[in-house]
Amino acid sequence: MDLSYSPEYEAFRAEIRAFAEKHGAQAPRGGMAATMAGAREWQKLLIAHGYAARTIPKEYGGYGAEPDVLKSRIIAEEFIALGLPMGMAGQGISMLVPTLLELGSEEQKKKFI
Repeated sequence: MDLSYSPEYEAFRAEIRAFAEKHGAQAPRGGMAATMAGAREWQKLLIAHGYAARTIPKEYGGYGAEPDVLKSRIIAEEFIALGLPMGMAGQGISMLVPTLLELGSEEQKKKFI
């Protein structure tokens, strides 16, 4: 059984490394609480490149990608290896947003997502 990543996924990994080389200095340091403005700007940059809020539709502020567990895994692997913060996460993004996308009214989606 071959468990290596396909060329498509290795290219995605290289894309993340190029992003880190270009933008890594913009990452907030000292934890996400270091500067809230810096954390927000970093989050916006991650979303713009598809490294955060990947599957949240664009109309609600996400990247709009189809779910891909391997790409999510590669993002996590590379960010950890490079010492970059993954961006804002937690119950709101991880639990509330998917629930609102599935069950929320359009008004709730626009207000809370």
